[in-house]
Amino acid sequence: MNGFENNSQCVLEYLALFQALSAEEMDAEQCRQKWHMILEREQSSDGVQLAPPFLRQQFQLGERDFLLAMAALALEMDGGLRNTFRRKYALALPTIEYGLQLISPICPSSCETLAELAGDTMLCGLLLTTAELTAYPLERPLILCRTVLAFLTGLSMAEIPGCTPLMADEIQWLPLHERELAQVESWQAFGMENTLYLCAPAGAGRKTLLRRACGHVVWAKPEELSQFSSLDQDHALREMAALATLLDAPICAMPDSDRSVFRQLERLCRQYGIPLAALVEEDQALEGAKEVVRLPRQLSAEQRREVWAALVPQVGLDTAPKGAMTIGAILETAVLALRTAAADERKSVTVEDTRQAMVQRGGALEFGVRYQTDVTLEDMVLSDNVREQLELICQAALCGDKLAAWGLPRQREGVTAVFHGPSGTGKTMAASAIAYRLGMPLLRADLSQIMDKYVGETEKHLGRLFRSARENHCVLLFDEADSLFGKRAQVSSGHDKYANLSTSYLLQEIEQYDGIAILSTNLLSNFDEAFLRRLQYIVRFGLPDAALRERLWRQALPPERCAEELPYALLAQAELSPARILAAVRGAVVETLGSGREKVDLAGIITALKLELEKGNKSLPKPLTELCKTGKGGNGYGV
Repeated sequence: MNGFENNSQCVLEYLALFQALSAEEMDAEQCRQKWHMILEREQSSDGVQLAPPFLRQQFQLGERDFLLAMAALALEMDGGLRNTFRRKYALALPTIEYGLQLISPICPSSCETLAELAGDTMLCGLLLTTAELTAYPLERPLILCRTVLAFLTGLSMAEIPGCTPLMADEIQWLPLHERELAQVESWQAFGMENTLYLCAPAGAGRKTLLRRACGHVVWAKPEELSQFSSLDQDHALREMAALATLLDAPICAMPDSDRSVFRQLERLCRQYGIPLAALVEEDQALEGAKEVVRLPRQLSAEQRREVWAALVPQVGLDTAPKGAMTIGAILETAVLALRTAAADERKSVTVEDTRQAMVQRGGALEFGVRYQTDVTLEDMVLSDNVREQLELICQAALCGDKLAAWGLPRQREGVTAVFHGPSGTGKTMAASAIAYRLGMPLLRADLSQIMDKYVGETEKHLGRLFRSARENHCVLLFDEADSLFGKRAQVSSGHDKYANLSTSYLLQEIEQYDGIAILSTNLLSNFDEAFLRRLQYIVRFGLPDAALRERLWRQALPPERCAEELPYALLAQAELSPARILAAVRGAVVETLGSGREKVDLAGIITALKLELEKGNKSLPKPLTELCKTGKGGNGYGV
C-alpha cells in the first residue's frame, strides 16, 4: 500500500474518516477498515514526517484518546461537521461526550471510560484546551490547544505567551563547562523527576548548557505570566507543557519574584512527567532543591581568551576583554568590536575596538553612577611618590590576568586600593584618570541607594552593585568609603549586630572582587583593620607643597589667558588644596567674564584668592598682602 506523500494528505484522510462517521454513511466494520487503512499508510510513509503518528507516540496516547484528539482536529477544520453537531444538539461547542459518540463505531466506550477521562490524562490535561472547565468530564469542550493544532495542521509551533522554544541547532557550544555538562546529561538520562537548579549569574551559559545536553529547550517566562488571570496562566502553562512534550524537551524557567507561577509550572511538570530546570542566580533561591548544578560565576583569564578567539576569528595581539566576565558579556562585546572593525573596513579587531565595545556595551547598572572619564594621569599635578603608586596600580590591573600563569599561588585579577587625605587633593580625579588609562568606565557607588534600614537589604544592594561592576568591567569607586568600611562596633544591640554583618559581607565581596576597586576617604583611621589588611595599595594624597602649587596655578592660568605676567611663586604661597586653587581661578574667571574682559588680571585673581582663603579662616600670605597695600610688589606687579 502506498504511503502518504506529505502531512497534509494524512490529515485530510482523517478528516474524510470523521466526515463519514458524522454522516453515518458507513457501518462500523467499514469505519474500522478505513481507520486501519490510514494506519497502514502511515507505516508505509518512510522518510515523510507525519504529525498524527508523531503526536500519538510523543504523548503515549491510547486508541481512544488519539481518536478524540483527531475528532477535535476534524471539527476545527470542517465547518460542516460543526454545523451538523449544532443542529443535532443545539450546543455551541462540541463536547467530549459527542466525540465519544463520533468514534464509537471504531472504538466503543467501556465502563472505565468515564473514570479514565476524569483523571489526569494527557488528552484532557494537555491536548485539549482548559477553557470552561466543568465538574462533569464528558461536558468538557472538545477543542485542541493551539500548540497541538498548529503542529497537526502545519508541523509548526504556535506562539505561546511567556514562552520561547530554543532549538538545538541554533547554539554555538564553547567547551568550557564539561564537568557541569556531564552533570546535566546525567540528570537528563536518569533523574528528570527532580527539578534541576542551575545556579549561576545571568549570561553564564545556563540555557546553552541545557540545549547542549538535552537538545531543544522550552524557555518559560513566569514573570510575564504573573500579570495574567489565573485561567490564562493555566492555559499558557499547559500550552508550554504540550510544546515540551512534542519537542521531547525540558522546560527551563527563572522563578518569578513570589514563585507562585513557577510553583504551578512545577506541579504541572511533575504531574505529566516533563523535566523542569530552574535558573537561579543566588544560593538563597535553592530552598527545597534536590539537584543543583553550579556554574562558575566568571571565566578565568585563559577561558576568556579561549572564548574570544572562538567568537572573533581574526584578532590583534591581546585584544580579549579584561575583568570578570560571563560568556554572554564576552559575546555582546565581540559583536560590538566586530561591528566597529567592519565600519572601518578592517578584518581584524584591535585593542581600541575592544575598549570601545566595552564602553558601548553598557548593561544594567544598579546602585552606582557611571562616568565617562577624560582626565589623564599626565594632566594631574602630583608628587613623584603618588604618581609612581598610581602607575603601579595601572600596571597591576593590566597584568592581573597573567599572575596565575606566572605561577603565583591563589592570585586573583582584582586590584584594591584606598586613597586617603584631605578633601580636594585629587583622590576622585585620580580614580577617574586610572579608569581612562585602562580604557574602562568609572562607576561610583551611590551610598544613598545602597544603605537601607531594613535587615539584609544593604547586603543585597551591595551584591547587585558588585555584579553590575563585573558585568560592565568598571573601575568601582567608593567615595567617602569610611561610611561603609568603618570599624565594627562591639555588639550591644540588634542594630550593632546587623551593622557588623553588613561590614563583614562587604569585606568578603571586596576580597573576592576581580575588578578594580578604589576607595577614597579623608580619615584612614576610621577604617576597619581587617579591611586594611586586604588592601593592596594605600596611597596618601597630601596637600601640595609650594612647588606643586605653583605648577597648579600655571596649569590653571596659562600666560595666554592673563592680561599681565602673574607672580605664580607668590600665589603659590597660599596653602590651598588643588580643588581650592581651581575654585579661586574659577572665581577670577567668572568676575572677568562678568566685566566683559577677555583676559584675567592680577587684581581679580587676588580678590578671588582672598575669598577662597576666608572660607577656611585664613588670610592672604604676607607678600600678597603687601602687594595689595602698595599696589606694586617687589617684582613690579601693579594691583
